[in-house]
Amino acid sequence: MNRIVYAVFAVIVFGWNLPAKIVDRIVAQVNDDIITLSDLNREMQAVRQELATKYTGDQLEEEVKKQEKGVLDLLIQDKLLLQKAVELGFTANVDVQVSAALERIRKENNIKDMQEFERLLGQQGQSLVGYRDYIRKRITISSLVENFVGSRITLLSTEIEKYYNEHSQLFTTPEEITLSEIVIPIEGDAAETEAKVNDIRKRAAQGENFATLASQYSKGPTAGKGGGIGSYVTGKLNDDIAKAVASVKEGDVTPVLKTKDGFAIYKVDTRKIAARRPLEEVKPEIQRRMWDQKYAPELEKFVAQLKEDAYIQIFGEAK
Repeated sequence: MNRIVYAVFAVIVFGWNLPAKIVDRIVAQVNDDIITLSDLNREMQAVRQELATKYTGDQLEEEVKKQEKGVLDLLIQDKLLLQKAVELGFTANVDVQVSAALERIRKENNIKDMQEFERLLGQQGQSLVGYRDYIRKRITISSLVENFVGSRITLLSTEIEKYYNEHSQLFTTPEEITLSEIVIPIEGDAAETEAKVNDIRKRAAQGENFATLASQYSKGPTAGKGGGIGSYVTGKLNDDIAKAVASVKEGDVTPVLKTKDGFAIYKVDTRKIAARRPLEEVKPEIQRRMWDQKYAPELEKFVAQLKEDAYIQIFGEAK
């Protein structure tokens, strides 16, 4: 319920402005309720704003038109859910929840008081009474869905463990290493330069301070800070460097690498091996993922049954 309630505040920010001149008409009948063109256009406003970030002109209008049927279907779904919720008495004591939800929205958006809240709504052509009614409907529908859909969803320990084992990559922290470098370009004779680099590498391998050697000999951009180039996920390293450091232990140096401009030596300052996070740590995340996977088809089945038992008529171009 909270996700639904909090999300609707975005509507205040983006506004529900409709074209100044519009001839309203019925686009759908759902049992004894109707959905009007203005209802549909109001919901399409947010869709249009999102699509306008990707499309313009005729292409925008074409994309908006493609979305209309889906938005109308959601409006029909809401009507059916609200009708069933009212029929089964889910509106009892809902006003207390509405007041609490409005107060949370006010605080989370740093609105001084309800008078200020009402003023902001007024700037968008809305009223606090109308917004309260909208929240009441969302909470009522959410209560129905939680009771008839959420109650059907089970998450067994064995399912959670299976998901954990089958999706281990999602819960594994990749290997990460911290590197330092000595970079020496070819100046003059290449063989002499390579011999010089090999000597520096030998001194580093024998324990001479790598940072001091980098400061003294490196011509790379990191020479002034002892050659330190930072930490990297090994899987994202340059292929040549990744191969060079693959079998190098923490504190050791790589063989001399030939580069397009000269030679380089790398030291593995630290190596943090890949590790899978414990099941208990990631269990809430797995539960959320599995809940979302199971929720959609259960809601779809519930709504399909409501549609089967309902009288639904769609009029005009919205078909």
